[in-house]
Amino acid sequence: MTSPLNSISSPAAQPLSRAQTAAPFEVETVATPSDIETEWRHLEAIGYGTIFQRYDWVDAYVRHVLEHEKAWPAIVLGKLHSRPAFILPLAISKVGPARMARWIGGNHSGYNFGLWSPEAVAVMSSMKRVEIEKMLARALGDADCAVLVRMPKIHDGVVQPLASLTSSPSPTEGYAFDLAGGFEAVLERTDGAGRRRGVRTKERRLAKVGTLQYGKSQDLAQAKAALDFFFEQKALRLAEQGKPNSFAEPGVLDFFRDLLERSQTMDEPLLEMTELSVDGKIRAARAAGIHRGRLNGYFMTFAKDELVSHSPGHVLLFRHIEECCERGITTYDLGVGYEEYKTHWCDIIQELDDAYAAFTPLGSAMIATIRLGQAVKARMRQNKFLWQHLKAARAYLLRRSTE
Repeated sequence: MTSPLNSISSPAAQPLSRAQTAAPFEVETVATPSDIETEWRHLEAIGYGTIFQRYDWVDAYVRHVLEHEKAWPAIVLGKLHSRPAFILPLAISKVGPARMARWIGGNHSGYNFGLWSPEAVAVMSSMKRVEIEKMLARALGDADCAVLVRMPKIHDGVVQPLASLTSSPSPTEGYAFDLAGGFEAVLERTDGAGRRRGVRTKERRLAKVGTLQYGKSQDLAQAKAALDFFFEQKALRLAEQGKPNSFAEPGVLDFFRDLLERSQTMDEPLLEMTELSVDGKIRAARAAGIHRGRLNGYFMTFAKDELVSHSPGHVLLFRHIEECCERGITTYDLGVGYEEYKTHWCDIIQELDDAYAAFTPLGSAMIATIRLGQAVKARMRQNKFLWQHLKAARAYLLRRSTE
């Protein structure tokens, strides 16, 4: 891949950078996921990570989206005693005058944990901040800084190995709940009896219009149709709200289609579509992936048509949770970002941190600017009157720009 930035040469045109740091790890940086596919799949099998750091998820994103973001991969492989120990799927892009390393996946990657062997986790816990910064600086070459957002403080009982880096709480959190004991137990824990009655009432009303069906898409063609439905409806909803549409960015639709295709032979798919249809038409769709028994919800939408008052999206969510219990899924994760409906189900709040590492004076200045901006935004959010007016103004300007 050639660099989109004239002032920076492409890492693909350079030899792999290798560095023996003062830390116990030997690190190297590669330009494409396939360069270390064997090591990556090994760590997936034995290590700790989220679905967003699986090889096929990252590889699909690199193939379809990353170049459009004017970024290039700088994937860090760490080794202990010549054995794969960790992978950090990063990419470098130019932000203002600075070269910044960030997680591959952008806003579509909900949880950024990295991929770690048990041995690497143990070693990282004894490393100091300055040692980690030096290791990253040597591995990332010309990068001025690293900004690593939405890192879970704890994942699968493991403390974030990069926790020693300078960090601050992310402005968002993750929401999930345990499916232990089956669907009846979930409803009992979440006061779901009233929701069940409401769903049954809505189902009866939907069924009066035509045949009501819901479930996982049965083949690739059906899954792609459900995905296309989501992209169409999401564009309409976001336009109505005056919000930017990250799903409309170049390569994103191809990325999700690739995930669907790769998932066809997987026991734990990177992406599967679930839909609710009435009278042969899709009325709501959900997208999710599964990793180690945990279902990660990516997105959902519904048709704003004559049946919208019967809440097809809520009906689909209710039945999807029921189906996941029957399939033996252990955790249902509704993803990052607060929405009121999540509070009706979720009893697990996933705390996230944004971490920073500066490698040059320019990187230090860039991080200081970013953190100042975040602090100002956080203060504005605390003033609900001001924040609502700012959001309304932004939505108005966005609508005007698309007219």
